[in-house]
Amino acid sequence: MESAAMPGRPATASASSSFDDLGALHELCRLRSTLEGFAAVRLCQHPRRQEVLDDFSRRLESMHAWARQGRLLEFRQEDGELHRRLVASCDSEALMHCWEHVNARLEAWIQHVQEVYWPSLMTLYREHEFLIQAWASDEPWVAEAATHQHLEAGWFRVAAARGESSPVMDPVERATSFLCTHYASAVEVGWLAQNVSFVSASHLTRCFRQKLGVSPYAFLRQVRMERAAQLLKTSADAVAVIA
Repeated sequence: MESAAMPGRPATASASSSFDDLGALHELCRLRSTLEGFAAVRLCQHPRRQEVLDDFSRRLESMHAWARQGRLLEFRQEDGELHRRLVASCDSEALMHCWEHVNARLEAWIQHVQEVYWPSLMTLYREHEFLIQAWASDEPWVAEAATHQHLEAGWFRVAAARGESSPVMDPVERATSFLCTHYASAVEVGWLAQNVSFVSASHLTRCFRQKLGVSPYAFLRQVRMERAAQLLKTSADAVAVIA
């Protein structure tokens, strides 16, 4: 059963005011995203890639168990180790040192955002499920893009909670970007609307039809068909594999 909303949810949008320089924190988060995106790309060519992915799967199972029990501390520890193992898979001391330094600077902010802005641990678990599916992709750009999207998700939640408006907060733009990256995953429109676009499913569907002339599901089918057509032309994989 999905856990209840996490403790510490703000009564007002000013809950993050105790963090002095959000701009600097956001830049650090982008640096962490760059480091992990690099590691995700390298993972595609890792000589023991399946071993690394199997380790990720085991950690994801643990995160699922902690999420169902509402155990935030244990979930966060497993979450942090998951990202650490991704970077460590590069076998680069310099990369690991830089990541550890940046992560330490961001730790308090990440904890605050997870406690305050995510509706439940199960929602946060689901986002990690999508992330690991992307890391397992044979397409480096998918792994890299998903890493950036995952690490930016907290900032979008903060902006949505504050009622901030910007081009990157457009619900259709955010949904299409997510679907183009996670086209191989099973994405529900309700989950996409609530956790990526921060609107209702009916509103997102209406916006899709107004802007693109199709529903979110139809857009996803179109992306999958276009990707399949591209693979049929460029890949040696069997048709059944591509399908």
